[in-house]
Amino acid sequence: MNAEFFTENRREFLRQMEDGSAAVFFSGRFQRNTNDQLTYPFSVERNFYYFTGIDRDNFILMLWKYGERQGTQLFIPPVDEHYEKWQARMLRPQEAAALSGIAEVKYNYQFEEEFAKRMFTPGPCRKVYLFTNIAEMHEPFTPSQAFARRVAELYPSVQIENSLPRMIQLRNPKKPEEIEEITRAVNLTGEALAHVAGFLQPGIWEYQIKAHYIHYLSMQGSGPRFRSVVAAAKNATVLHYNDAGYQCQDGDMVLMDVGAVSNWYVSDVTRTFPINGRFTPKQREVYDIVYEALEIGLDTIRVGISEDVVNAAIRRHYGKALKAIGLITEERDVEKYYFHGSGHPIGLDLHDLRDADKIIPENCVHTVEPGLYIAEWGMGVRIEDNVVVTSAGVQNLSGHIPKTANDVENLFQ
Repeated sequence: MNAEFFTENRREFLRQMEDGSAAVFFSGRFQRNTNDQLTYPFSVERNFYYFTGIDRDNFILMLWKYGERQGTQLFIPPVDEHYEKWQARMLRPQEAAALSGIAEVKYNYQFEEEFAKRMFTPGPCRKVYLFTNIAEMHEPFTPSQAFARRVAELYPSVQIENSLPRMIQLRNPKKPEEIEEITRAVNLTGEALAHVAGFLQPGIWEYQIKAHYIHYLSMQGSGPRFRSVVAAAKNATVLHYNDAGYQCQDGDMVLMDVGAVSNWYVSDVTRTFPINGRFTPKQREVYDIVYEALEIGLDTIRVGISEDVVNAAIRRHYGKALKAIGLITEERDVEKYYFHGSGHPIGLDLHDLRDADKIIPENCVHTVEPGLYIAEWGMGVRIEDNVVVTSAGVQNLSGHIPKTANDVENLFQ
């Protein structure tokens, strides 16, 4: 992606802004978790990255619109030579301008003065867009939330509006450049899974499996975007299991819910492998039911429907299949073995922005991820693909990663 991509993203947001308004986006600040922790790793606020292509802390973007006049300003930290000696080289104004395509770059200590000007020049500002998403009440304020409080106190006549709905409209449909990044992340995930399969055997520990996976990505200049789930045997019945302290036994399966990152764009793929390379008859029976659910989900998902429609189709299938194998007697009991949704959008976030109705728009990149978690049998199976949903059909980005029972077993040949 180049500066024009980020410039066009800003243009689209500016087109949606009301006349007489300003919008502010913060890149975020490094949060220290321990006494001796330094300034990395830093995770940039995704909307800021979407508009600038910059992933540094303590940057600020301001957009404003008044009649025919519009402005875009980027505020960056001044160069600190002492910091550069100990941590990392800082961006210079000309470098920030080249990355983002923003001509007007100032230092962040100038932001408040410039923002105050925008409240009255070139005319009175009536609305300020600030981003916040659903959060727990106990969480500390984000820079955007803290700034919203200050704006409300200093400019009580100015309306503060959450930019979340506009960001959903912009970020949920993916542009070709974004699909390319996600595709690269998916392909890295597939390569890493194939790499890991070569190490699977009875006696391996979950943490070793995870280490092989992360090592492969690291050698490709990537890494996992989220905590990798590597769950063997009964641990796979815990949806977001993360202990990784179990030693795999002959006859176990291991569920791997993993991903990779490419320029902050993510993949999210799940495969379930037999540790010894062969499914038992009962494992294959359950695995095939989940695989059929995946195919139903892929056939159902389409532009304009809710994720709930996809999930309902999967649940209907499970109702029949689990009754057929004697696991349930009433279809409502599916909830005991399948208790999550059918999928979610992915992009700059693992669970990317979406509206409350979970409607799937044109060019959304989405997961389809049915699973079954049978505690009394000590097994969990999930198979997850990443797809681009268009009015012309569904493009399965992860379809080449082995997922039928036969193809999975062939990995171990």
